[in-house]
Amino acid sequence: MSKNPLILKIVSVVIYLTAFVSVCLFVNAQMNKYDYFIYLYGESTAPGSKALIKVLSRDGELVSNPVVYINGVKQLSSLIDLRPDMKEIKVVFGTTEAAFPLKYKNVADYHFVPQKKLRPTKMEADNAKIVNIGNRKIFLLPENFRAVPEFETTVGVYCTENDKPCADTSIFLDGSQQELKNGFMKFTTVFGKDQGVNVSFENGDNGYIPIPYPGKMFKFYKTQNSLTLASLSDTRNVHIDCFNEGKWIGTDIVSVGYEGLVLPEPYSRCDTVQASMNSASPGTMFAVLSSVKNLQGNIDDPYFAPLAKALPEFSPSAQRFFVTAYNSSFFQPLSMIFSGEKLEKEFNAARDKELSAYRIMLIISSILGFALFAYIMFKNIKVVEDEDGEVISNSLAKQRAIAICALAFFALFILGLLYFLNNLA
Repeated sequence: MSKNPLILKIVSVVIYLTAFVSVCLFVNAQMNKYDYFIYLYGESTAPGSKALIKVLSRDGELVSNPVVYINGVKQLSSLIDLRPDMKEIKVVFGTTEAAFPLKYKNVADYHFVPQKKLRPTKMEADNAKIVNIGNRKIFLLPENFRAVPEFETTVGVYCTENDKPCADTSIFLDGSQQELKNGFMKFTTVFGKDQGVNVSFENGDNGYIPIPYPGKMFKFYKTQNSLTLASLSDTRNVHIDCFNEGKWIGTDIVSVGYEGLVLPEPYSRCDTVQASMNSASPGTMFAVLSSVKNLQGNIDDPYFAPLAKALPEFSPSAQRFFVTAYNSSFFQPLSMIFSGEKLEKEFNAARDKELSAYRIMLIISSILGFALFAYIMFKNIKVVEDEDGEVISNSLAKQRAIAICALAFFALFILGLLYFLNNLA
């Protein structure tokens, strides 16, 4: 009998220590959140294909210039090669690091849909009105298609009459007379807020011609040996995409200012270069520079479609200008080839399994603790009398009532603790 109190003490310590450890482990696991998401972009998941890594925080902020490690090996940039032996991607930025158990099989098995090229939106096309001056139709075609009015831009002017090049030999642009060769000429200007040009002819016909598809933010400048990208304001996380013969070569994420950024030499060898804030979803804020000699799509927008009828009648140089300029109306978005949300689901599933184990440990230890507490409470219920036989303790009924209230409070405490833990943010 003398050993029973010691055994009870040992059992009590084990039960309550188990409950305490269960609570600590549960809270620690519950607070372990999935704070960063990894996304891979490209055009193929085949081994050796290029993929662009982008990491976003839970609040949607893009992680700038992370240092990327694949299987513990540091990579040169966020542009990686998909390798069959890939098991983990880790990114380090500042004092923070995030590891993703991303295997090549996860990427290879991910179903993605290649994105189609973007064209001017219906709203943009509806706003691009053809202006008639007399019997003539005047078309403005900036070299980058989407001309940013604040930047100096070279513009091709196409003049047609009855679906043929105009017979006029000169044209007045903002009052300055220019030579018109077979209905075509080029001029360079900064449009400013007006976003257009006053056009007139020697017979007095005149009108105001607005830019058909005004651009936003970005402008490419091409020289003989380099390619420069400028932005209206200092902008971080600008995506620069390189394509050759329709194949995506790679993407850099850079910071660009108004003074311009000279792009690395390999970009001079790309036949199409794109600039945007997001290669996968650029909206209408993008710029494209194309040197492709073949038209990359149909001339089917309502503004330039009427010009297509007369285009074969223009000079070869006018046709070449049209092709390269019109090709820059096509933006090829990168496809998402893996979404980090899949890893989050796997992370949450593993965490929920871990939490369930700790919850079961806590419930079992709570039940055992409740039983032990009840045993000790009722075991110690007794009536105490003094030497004269007078009862100096509470009655048995009152002691039992107190014990039942204590047990009810104990049970409510456990239930409240479980509710709090399950709803812990």
